[in-house]
Amino acid sequence: MLWLVAALLVSVVSTIGTIVDSHLLSKKMPSLSSYLIPMSITQLIAACVMLAVFPFHNNGSFMHIMVGFGSAILNACSILIVLDALRKTEVSRVIPIVSVSPIFIALLSIPLLGEKLGYWQWLAIIMTVIGAILISLQRSHGDRKTRLHKSLFILLLAALISAVCSIGYKYALETMSVWNMYSLTGICIAVIILSYSVRKENLLELKNIPQRTQKLGLVVGNMCIGIAGTILLFVAVRNGPVALVNAILNVRPAFVFLLSLGLSRFFPDFIMERLNSSTVLLKAGAVLLMTGGVIIISITSR
Repeated sequence: MLWLVAALLVSVVSTIGTIVDSHLLSKKMPSLSSYLIPMSITQLIAACVMLAVFPFHNNGSFMHIMVGFGSAILNACSILIVLDALRKTEVSRVIPIVSVSPIFIALLSIPLLGEKLGYWQWLAIIMTVIGAILISLQRSHGDRKTRLHKSLFILLLAALISAVCSIGYKYALETMSVWNMYSLTGICIAVIILSYSVRKENLLELKNIPQRTQKLGLVVGNMCIGIAGTILLFVAVRNGPVALVNAILNVRPAFVFLLSLGLSRFFPDFIMERLNSSTVLLKAGAVLLMTGGVIIISITSR
């Protein structure tokens, strides 16, 4: 039952990490790059230490390593999309949409594997699509028209990338250890994100941040939470049935919504959340539909 405990812990740990991400990106750090640089350096150091403690084993095949490497590259792209969205958009909108990756896995199985979806799976897809549309509805400040939030489609792209990464990681972990997978992933993601964010102007911005030590400490601490969540995720994926692991992991949108609701009520300046009674009901219904749909598709998929 190690995978079950790990999957439950991932849901809790990643919820906390995501909320802190939202707080830092929307309230503390002046730009996305000023957050990415210390985050990536922390991840790179942790991955190198892990590699020194747990060197690569000879039983990992070249193909499995290459698939793990490719999944890490795609994962870096997904992380950039999600973090940029968290800087501009409420966390309760972002996380439910990027958590629909099992829906994409099911849809990709039709052309790639020749599989057919049953009634329950199509119902799950319809529920998830309706939920994604509902949670992306936003009323403009200048008029009373309701429009889809512009982040919907880029977040769906992040969910698609995440789906491909999940398949790749599961394949790579057939011969690679959890520690080796984390080292490979951490180094690849850190190098890619540093290549994207390290610029002279970004380094100067980072140097001149007010209360720099405190804020950088928060970034490093939150990255440690993320590292723990990633290792637990690999433990769950390697040891448990993919369908049930995905079902448990995708309870996270409900956790994020409840925690963001509580924070917006008692600590309104902690994260960027615009909640009133109608918005709460809309988001609650959307999260319920999407979470239910993802759990159904995860359990009924083979």
